[in-house]
Amino acid sequence: MPHCTDHTCADTENDVVRVLLAVAEHFTQILPTEVLDTEMLLVIISAEAYDACGRSVGRRTVELSRAAQAAAPQVAVGITRGEYALGLRREFAPAGREWTDDDNRPVIPRIPHPRREQPGAPQQNGAAR
Repeated sequence: MPHCTDHTCADTENDVVRVLLAVAEHFTQILPTEVLDTEMLLVIISAEAYDACGRSVGRRTVELSRAAQAAAPQVAVGITRGEYALGLRREFAPAGREWTDDDNRPVIPRIPHPRREQPGAPQQNGAAR
């Protein structure tokens, strides 16, 4: 269980972007055709900040929530949750970390090494070639 002094969130602008993209994902999946109100936006931003900080309530969670709220676009009257999510993605997705699985491959090549004999495996003779 994390302690109140544990620091599980990095202090970067990417955290705010990650929170707002998580809000966009939430609005896309849950009731995207419902009209969005400001109070619901604040609740979801706070919930995503809480989740991003390791599901702990502390100073960092509050700071991240406030920073994400400040960075979020204003809610236009009558806008749906899905439309707002689309706007969030347009504004913040390029700043996020979007890479393919190929980008996660090791960049340092592995040096081959001779195979090791497995215990209990039959021994090969040099004459059996």
